[in-house]
Amino acid sequence: MTFIDLLSEYHIMPQFPPNVVRWAESAPKAVLDKDLVGREDLSQKLIITIDGDDAKDFDDAVSLEILEGGNYLLGVHIADVTHYVTENSAVDRAAFLRGTSVYLIDTVIPMLPFELSNELCSLKPNEVRLTVSVFMEINAAGKIEAFKICKGFIKSKARMTYAEVTKILEGDMALNKKYSHLAPMLGHMQRLAAVLNQKRVKEGSIEFVTHESKITLDKNGVPLKVERYPITISNNIIEEFMLAANVTVAKYLTEKKLPCVYRVHEAPDFERVERLATVLPSLGVDFRFKADMKPKDFQKILESVSGTDVSDVVSYLALRSMSRARYSEKNLGHFGLSFSDYCHFTSPIRRYPDIVVHRVLKESLEGEISDTRRSFLNELAISASITSSMTESNAADAEFKWKDIKKAEYMMSHIGERHMAVITHITTSGFFAELENTVEGFVAARTIEDDLYMMSENGLSLKGMRTKRKFTVGDRVEIKVVSADAETAKIDFEVAGTRALKPQRSKRNKGKDSKKLFSREEKLALRNLKVENREERRERFETRQKAESEKYIFENAVTYELLELLLKKKSFKKAEKSFAGVSVNDFAATVALPVYKSYMSGDNAVSLKNALISASMGTQNTVQMICDSFGIDADEEMLMLAREYVKKALAHFGKSLDEESLNFKKREQEYDKIMERLKAKRR
Repeated sequence: MTFIDLLSEYHIMPQFPPNVVRWAESAPKAVLDKDLVGREDLSQKLIITIDGDDAKDFDDAVSLEILEGGNYLLGVHIADVTHYVTENSAVDRAAFLRGTSVYLIDTVIPMLPFELSNELCSLKPNEVRLTVSVFMEINAAGKIEAFKICKGFIKSKARMTYAEVTKILEGDMALNKKYSHLAPMLGHMQRLAAVLNQKRVKEGSIEFVTHESKITLDKNGVPLKVERYPITISNNIIEEFMLAANVTVAKYLTEKKLPCVYRVHEAPDFERVERLATVLPSLGVDFRFKADMKPKDFQKILESVSGTDVSDVVSYLALRSMSRARYSEKNLGHFGLSFSDYCHFTSPIRRYPDIVVHRVLKESLEGEISDTRRSFLNELAISASITSSMTESNAADAEFKWKDIKKAEYMMSHIGERHMAVITHITTSGFFAELENTVEGFVAARTIEDDLYMMSENGLSLKGMRTKRKFTVGDRVEIKVVSADAETAKIDFEVAGTRALKPQRSKRNKGKDSKKLFSREEKLALRNLKVENREERRERFETRQKAESEKYIFENAVTYELLELLLKKKSFKKAEKSFAGVSVNDFAATVALPVYKSYMSGDNAVSLKNALISASMGTQNTVQMICDSFGIDADEEMLMLAREYVKKALAHFGKSLDEESLNFKKREQEYDKIMERLKAKRR
């Protein structure tokens, strides 16, 4: 899979619309004096940024003072992106549709043009920059006793990296001397972060163990090294400070009953927890199942195995039992973090939900928000929540896929090597095992030649029918790298040192080996397994094929009809038509995702009503973006027709998924009739 194929598969647009490019080229190169009016002057404060070595978009900065009474005054200063990304502007429409920046190892597909993300909004050292700042007074127990939110401007005093800060805190003499003016504050930051973490964990926040990958590429994109991404003291400092700011802003908006895009994480599904309860005891974990599990219950499990051989496995299994975090206009709390109020406020350069939160927050600071305006902001929160959840999911899948491709490419030069690996996941046909460097490969059960292996009932082991040898999740096993395919992103391992399965001994032949490899019982078990696997795969395939076919027809119908509306307004050049077509198709795919995922997983997190609200706003943004880019008059009549069509088509898509059969031609005609009826109604 090429890089362009990857972007196309996950509907990630590498280039910005022409009108956004024009806007970015004409954007101011520096903060103007008029921009500072009505803002607090924070430029003299000791404020710094702490980011990764290769970071270029610095959207958060921090400061810390010790107050007279001994309390901490933590300042979290976030780039004021919405000062430049104004509502319904070209760049705002594009950001809404993109939803998030996408990080693909050494390449970034930004949500905002580089002129903003890497320059005007980036909190560079010794440059005046606009911020929305949150000051929190925190006591020795980690409780936020008071806070203040303001619009300000800062001048960062240093651009620090995680590696540098960690070395300073670990006592590096040279760096302590070089940054002697910062070292005392960094020491206080370390202590405050520890206090905040201790309080958070005490209240039930779950500390999962995860292994992030760090892949180093050469100038031609060839992977040179794959290793675990190091999580350091300084990473933890920034994480705790950002969490504190996000909670503070969410509580503020909740108390004022203002619209907000919350970051929510719902309690795990009952069946998943029940399954976890059947699995953990076999790993020696004392897990008592309750119907209303609390975050603290999971945290106790992880604490009980901390430092043991099964720590990573238990964390992995517990994490798999969790629901996926998402965005919502409803405050449903964050189960994993054990927060009743939580939103994303700290990264408006790379996440659209943060832009919405900034917009509402700043309006609340300027005065009372009218009921009409609240209603609009609430619909914006709904639309942003749905669209951003989908684009975030696409971005995460693309990031994982690209890493898997590069890992496979890296392992192609390591064929035949032997390594120790940890078994992470069991399937009916084999198991996955992870190397120390985070590379994961598959061991097919048929390649373990010393026995016939079947999956245990709890799904945790593969067990040999004769030898009773087990391969269990969490076991360390020596593997040999057999193959790696960068095109499919697949890596195959074999268990090192296994001998071929011996034929059954025949009693009639006085113990001599016969030609019979499997016993009658083993053959029956093998046949049943094949039948079960075949039926299960067929059922899954048919369900997915039906859903993907319906989705394909819906996306094509929306793309065709919206392009038809645009073509009546302008005769596009070939490149222009291609851009418009891809843009509309990407939008249609995003609109379809909530309904598609609901059908495939049974997850009804997004109501049809909210999906239609989001589709309407998305249609408006997409059509307007294309019109603005190519000088088309987007009159209200055309926009209304486009919005109504997409909403009707989306409702029809949901209904079609529940039908048993699919007739392509008939379905296409149904979508055509929807538009015909809408046009007739407006004549």
